[in-house]
Amino acid sequence: MKIKFSFYNQLIPIEETSEYLLYNILNGGLRVLDDSTGRLLLDLSNLDSFNVEDYNEYHDVIQELLDEGFLVDFYIDEKESYQQDYLDSQLAKYRNNSHIGLTIGTTILCNMGCPYCFQTVKPNKTLRDEKVINGIVTYIGGLIQKAPVKKWAGLSIMWYGGEPLINMDVIENLTTKFTALCSQHHIPYDASMVTNGILLTRETWQFLLKHQVNSIQITIDGAKEVHDSYRPLKSANGKNYEKILENLSMMPLGISATIRINTDKRVAATLPKLLDDLKDYGIWPQRQNQVSLKLAWLRGYAGADTSNMRFLAQQEFFDIENQFSAMLVERYNKWAKSNSREMAKQKWKLPEKQNDCATYVSPYFFTFDPEGGIHKCWETIHEKEKSSGSTVFKNWDVDDFKKYLNYSRTNVHPVCYNCKFNPICEGLSCAYDTIHTLSEQNFPCTPWKTEIDRYFKEMYLRMKQNPDQVVLHKPEQRAHQTHSNK
Repeated sequence: MKIKFSFYNQLIPIEETSEYLLYNILNGGLRVLDDSTGRLLLDLSNLDSFNVEDYNEYHDVIQELLDEGFLVDFYIDEKESYQQDYLDSQLAKYRNNSHIGLTIGTTILCNMGCPYCFQTVKPNKTLRDEKVINGIVTYIGGLIQKAPVKKWAGLSIMWYGGEPLINMDVIENLTTKFTALCSQHHIPYDASMVTNGILLTRETWQFLLKHQVNSIQITIDGAKEVHDSYRPLKSANGKNYEKILENLSMMPLGISATIRINTDKRVAATLPKLLDDLKDYGIWPQRQNQVSLKLAWLRGYAGADTSNMRFLAQQEFFDIENQFSAMLVERYNKWAKSNSREMAKQKWKLPEKQNDCATYVSPYFFTFDPEGGIHKCWETIHEKEKSSGSTVFKNWDVDDFKKYLNYSRTNVHPVCYNCKFNPICEGLSCAYDTIHTLSEQNFPCTPWKTEIDRYFKEMYLRMKQNPDQVVLHKPEQRAHQTHSNK
């Protein structure tokens, strides 16, 4: 039998223990190999093919590796097979994707003037026109009836802005209309929100609970001195950083929060102080089941004033992310020990197989601007000329979105097609960014491409030395990944 070393394998030597790690990027398989087997595979990786019969002494292990996809039939074109599977899944989403996802810009106005954000350009647009409000609901009602879906899995709303809480009236209005529509068609309903947190008073929290907003994302860019510089209030009066923490400390049960931390070198330097403050306000780790923290790689929009910022290279951000993960575990365990709670382990994260942003590629996911324009990326919501060209005053038609549905991470560029990291490349998940920034000199590569060997080796040795402190974490692929890499 003629077989070959899988194109998607990553073979990582661990000199300290005379072992090898074998990881398959496509199927997520991970094996620890002894030195002899690892050296054999290193030799086989340099061959175009080999016959199983020539390696009888390794028959059993070769058969296991063949069964697990680390070795494959010589005549299989793995890149072509992966591309075909990917394209089949893309074509199937018209009939098989039964989820509706809406990002609704309640307003373009914002009470902050973050220099790295598109909100530095602030068209005075707020969703108040009843024709637009009713048009959104009518448009979705038509979609529900016209699309070739027998049973809808759910309708999810993301309230967005600007600052969406500037216009709470439309949240109340549309929630009433959407829940009635979902009840009529027996569709589960849920809602979330992206907010800066300034307006989250005790009364606002109760408003969100009443209107079925079960999760929020709040951005806090490091501790006070950096956050208030990077995310200044338009009004000179009033608290900023402290107000957000005060509001978060009042969050009721029934809502979860993700604290997004847009990270550059200045923000990274204040992360320990931010964690101190979150603890002092009783937010984290006290509410670890309700509050999560996530670093995001801070980058600026074209034309934004980012002269005050100290951006990180991708490798630097990757390292800071991992250091922050270890910091969280250390902080949590110190608290857990004092409060008789179960200790946490640091997660050895395996690369996550990526979906493309559903807002862009799904025929049932949309972003609505305050004038009724339909966008396929929330970053164009303030630019009418960058909308899809369709509006809520037309009937839903899948043909209006064909150019978006045809996006393929496998054919955006030959370099990407021939890259074994394509299945896990977060950069390609944001179709809008990929299409508008990819060039012969600039590819939206995943940091795994350069960091996987170093990270896997570090985490394996840490797990080997302290098995009670590190746990292998295999991610589950998200079904409706939206607004990727944002």
